Amino acid sequence: MFSVDNLHYAGAVKVLRRGRAVRQRLRIISLVGGLLAAPAWAQDAQYMFLQAGKLQLNDEDTTVTANGATLDGDYDDLPFFTGGVQKIMGGGDRFRYGYEGGAVISWQNDSVSYSGVVNGGATVNVKVENEMFLFGTLLGGYGDINFSDRARLFVSGGPMLLMGSLKQEQEKPYPQPLSTAVVVNGDDRDFSFGYGAYASLGLIFSVGGNSEFGVVVREQTVEMDFNDAIADFPYDGTQYMLSFGYRM
Repeated sequence: MFSVDNLHYAGAVKVLRRGRAVRQRLRIISLVGGLLAAPAWAQDAQYMFLQAGKLQLNDEDTTVTANGATLDGDYDDLPFFTGGVQKIMGGGDRFRYGYEGGAVISWQNDSVSYSGVVNGGATVNVKVENEMFLFGTLLGGYGDINFSDRARLFVSGGPMLLMGSLKQEQEKPYPQPLSTAVVVNGDDRDFSFGYGAYASLGLIFSVGGNSEFGVVVREQTVEMDFNDAIADFPYDGTQYMLSFGYRM
């Protein structure tokens, strides 16, 4: 037989249970909100960087055609500089996301030696002088793991747009029998626009105050078409860079 006290007790138990359930839901909502919503300092984080290094070409082989014969040569690695900004748009204390954008500059000003067999067996060596300058932009997504503001490991990637100028001239052939008959035809200077994509992996350390230092590896694939060039000029490869930065 139930009494009024028993009814009051059962009602109080229900109220307590409902209160616990509400508090648990609020904890879950607060936890999820903390993971998805970035704190004010994270949303405002912005990093300026300057990266310097080299572009190691995936295919260093190059060829020219002279007097119906194919001459083979090799390109050297190219110097490469990138400057830009990485902007944090959201995330949490540890995992963050945003975007990066910047400009790239590269050049080559040296001679490439080609060699081959012409005129029924004569070995010929020819030098081609390369004067190349390249300027471009990149814009991509960014994500990192933040280690208590002491270091950050990031990945990024997106499209690249490039403009290049290439001048190739044949130097005098090396002194040797029959080599003076070799002629390599080409235009003095050619311009081209290129497009492609990149993907980066970087490890950046805080070195006091707002200054940063680290290493970045960037893989790029870019199509450049210099129609009047003496030889093809590939631009796909891997960049190995030192990064100098500042948290703004």
